[in-house]
Amino acid sequence: MKDKLTRIFVASWLLTLPVLAQTSLKDASFKVGLIYPKTGPLAPYAESQAKAVKLGLEEFRQDHPELAIQIAVVVADDKSLASEGMEAAQRLVETQKINMLIGSFSNTVNQSLLEILEASNTPMLLVRSTGDEMISHRQVFSMVPSHRWLGRMAGFYAAQSLKKKRAGLIYHADDAISIEMNEGFKEAFIKAGGQIVGSWTAQQHDAWDSIKGLQPDSLFIPAAFGGAESLIDSALASPIDILSTSRFLRKAGAGALYKAKTFTNLDPNQGVKDFVELYEKRYQQKPDELAAASYESIRIILQAYFLSLSVLDKPMLEAMQTKDLGGIYGIGRFTGERAFIRPIPITREISGKEEFRGRIQPE
Repeated sequence: MKDKLTRIFVASWLLTLPVLAQTSLKDASFKVGLIYPKTGPLAPYAESQAKAVKLGLEEFRQDHPELAIQIAVVVADDKSLASEGMEAAQRLVETQKINMLIGSFSNTVNQSLLEILEASNTPMLLVRSTGDEMISHRQVFSMVPSHRWLGRMAGFYAAQSLKKKRAGLIYHADDAISIEMNEGFKEAFIKAGGQIVGSWTAQQHDAWDSIKGLQPDSLFIPAAFGGAESLIDSALASPIDILSTSRFLRKAGAGALYKAKTFTNLDPNQGVKDFVELYEKRYQQKPDELAAASYESIRIILQAYFLSLSVLDKPMLEAMQTKDLGGIYGIGRFTGERAFIRPIPITREISGKEEFRGRIQPE
């Protein structure tokens, strides 16, 4: 993955404090903080985040070893707790004087950091999908679509690519993420000419006969959490096509299950294939969605920093918000709402077998 936009600056990988002997924080002109649950109950889920950032830094260091001293990445453990994350962020901001932060795997932790980051004017780049409230903050940038946007992409795909006309919605009334995805799907599906025939919660166990009576040609189910959701089980037992996202934990049933994702290893895009090959060679395992977003985040930061140096007195954030930047999927750009726009892959699962079906380009 040697495109010109990424042949810029190399960063030093600093696993702990103090920093590794090969470089020093005092020599770095630009410091990136990385906060993630290295320990605690979330650690197994977040391991790929640190691996992917490290991989990106190693790639730059190999290309430009003479420039390794100019950028430093300082890592802090939030221990899977918001309180620990706040303390870690305080140290990164006040003691290490970081210029930018790559956010945690835990959005609960990220939410707790907002006051610290806004007070210090430190931007945070998110690598997990989040809700509307989080991305409304001026310090927050996102490498992945919001919950609402993922719902929107599923809605557009259902209407435009699958030619669905009558969709039903099944969601979790006590889950804010499901609600936002549900609203996004409804908005996009109606805008594309479809009709929402009804909306039900997963707890309405006796609603399946009512749903069938309305004759939907598809169902949107943002998530399935457990085995006691008989309404979702009934939907899976039917031949109807279901649309969802990566939050859907069950396998496909009698019909097809289409998922809007932030990344999939199945995507034949050349940039994706290059990244998967690089990650597998380094770690002997396939990257997940978190790894892809984390790898892209350090690429984007390095490019924006380089662009800020190439123009006299050009602020780094201005470069990041106004310039085309190279990610795994090619050239992308941050919107006015500080979200990095790139294609959203769609997969289809039938009888437990998943395959790539295409991409949706956000508006």
